[in-house]
Amino acid sequence: MKKCASYSSIFRYDNYRAQRCCGLLLLLMSFALQVMAQQSVPVTSRINKDYPYIWFVEKRDSIRLTDEDFFNSCAKVVFPVNKFDLPKNDKILNELDQIVLPRVNQDSLSLVGIVIRGAASPEGPYSFNKMLSEKRGKALSDFVKQRISFSDFRNATIKRLSEDYVTEDYRSLCIAMKQAGDPNYNYVKDLCDYYLGKNDEKRLKQALMKVQQGRLWKHLLKTYFPELRAARFMLFFRQLPQVTLDPQILRETILPPMQQPELPVPMLSALPREEFLLRKKMLSVKTNLLLYGAYIPGYDRWAPIPNVAIEYYPLGGHFTFGASFDMPWWQDYNAHKYFQFRNYQVEARWYARGAKKSDPARIYNKKAYTGFYLQGYAHLAVFGICFDENRGWVGEGAGAGVGAGYVLPISKSGRWKLEVGAQLGFFRCKYDPYQFENPVNLAYRDGLYYYKWTQKPELFKKRQYRWNWIGPTRIGVTLSYDLLYRRIQKKGVSLKSTERRVEP
Repeated sequence: MKKCASYSSIFRYDNYRAQRCCGLLLLLMSFALQVMAQQSVPVTSRINKDYPYIWFVEKRDSIRLTDEDFFNSCAKVVFPVNKFDLPKNDKILNELDQIVLPRVNQDSLSLVGIVIRGAASPEGPYSFNKMLSEKRGKALSDFVKQRISFSDFRNATIKRLSEDYVTEDYRSLCIAMKQAGDPNYNYVKDLCDYYLGKNDEKRLKQALMKVQQGRLWKHLLKTYFPELRAARFMLFFRQLPQVTLDPQILRETILPPMQQPELPVPMLSALPREEFLLRKKMLSVKTNLLLYGAYIPGYDRWAPIPNVAIEYYPLGGHFTFGASFDMPWWQDYNAHKYFQFRNYQVEARWYARGAKKSDPARIYNKKAYTGFYLQGYAHLAVFGICFDENRGWVGEGAGAGVGAGYVLPISKSGRWKLEVGAQLGFFRCKYDPYQFENPVNLAYRDGLYYYKWTQKPELFKKRQYRWNWIGPTRIGVTLSYDLLYRRIQKKGVSLKSTERRVEP
C-alpha cells in the first residue's frame, strides 16, 4: 500500500507540474496573439461581406469616401410621397435593427462614423421639398442613435455623424438615368451642370418642366422620382484589438485604402445605349418686318421692301458677323413710277451676353448672343427712283455707321428670336436725274427716258451730281430663325438642333 501510495503521489506531482507547464505555454501563446493583433492591419468582421453599406477603417480620420463609393455602397430607405415618417416593415430598417446592430455588439465593433443623406424628389414646391429632405434625414438619424449601445460613440455622436440634406436630388437623377441608358440623359445632365453650378435649383426645375412640352418631366416623374424620395446612409467601424483574429477573414475582407475624403455626392456612371447628339447654333436667317410696310412719299403708294439677312455665331466670344440684302423692285410704266433699289450690307456685332465654348449646347442655343448689342456696318447701293415723268434719279452710293439693338428669344428652344434696332450713319451717292421723253426737242416723242441734259452731248458725263446724308439710316423690328447648327460630337453641319442616334 505504501508503495502504491508513493507511486500515486509521484503521479499527482508530475501531473501538477505538467498542468503548470501547459498553463504557462497557453499564457505565452495568448500574449503572442495579442502582439500580432496590435501589429496587424485593422481587423474586420464577417459583417462586411454581407452588407455593402458597412465599411471598416483604422480610425475616423482615415475615412476616404468618393462620390462613387457612396452611391454604389449606401443603403436607402424610400419614403412615400410627401411623407417623412420612417415606413413600417422596411427591409433595410428591419435588417439594421434586428441583424446588423446586434451582430456589431457581438463582434465587439466600434462605430467611428455614420453618413446620412436625406433627399426629396424634384416635384412639388421647393420650400416643402427642403423641409421633407431635412425631416427624412433626421428621422433616419434618430433611428440609428436610439439603437447605438456604444458609450464611446454616444459621447461624440454629433462629431461622428455626418448629415447631408439635398432639397431636390438632381445628381441622383442623373446617375439613375445614365445607368438606365436613358436617351435624354445628356440633355438633363447639361441642364443640371449649368444650373447647379450656379446653385439655382429653382430655374433648373423650370427648364426641365418646359422640355418637349412637358413630356420629359412626365417621364422623369413616372420613372425616376419614386427612387429619389429616400434617405441614404453608410456605417463606418473599426474592430477592437482584443477580438480573436481569424487570418482567413482578415485576408478576405480588408479594404484597400480609399482616396478622396469627399462626403457624399452621387456619381455618374455607365454609358447609355441611346443618346442625343447635341448641336450648337451656327447661322440664323432674318428679315426686317417694318420694311414690308414701307410707304414712299412721292411714290404715293405702299412699296414693301423684300429683305433677308444672315448672322454667323462663333463658338465663343462676344462678336458675330452678318450680311443683309434689300431689293424692292417695283415699277408702273404707265404712271412713270419706279422704286428699284438694291442694297448690300455687311456688319459686325458685339453682344453684352456672349458665349463660352464650354457652355452646354442647350444653354448656348438659347442664351448666347441675345440681349443688348452694338453694331458697326458698311453698305453699297444702286438705285433707280422715279415719281412721275419729270422726276427720276439713277445712281450708286456707299455708306457706313453704327447701330444698337436688343435680341429677345420668343420660343422655348430659343430658335425663334425678335430683334429691335436702329442704325445711325452717313450715305454718299453719285446720281443723275432723268425724265420721260427728249428734254431738248420737246416735239420729238419716242416713248423713252433721257438724262436731264440740255447742253452739248459731248460735254455730258455720267454721275455729275452728289448727295450726302448723315442721320438715321435704318430702323427695324426683325424676326430671326436659327437655321444651321454645328455638330459637337462629330464634324459637320446640321439643319436640326438635335439628332437621335441609337446604339446597336
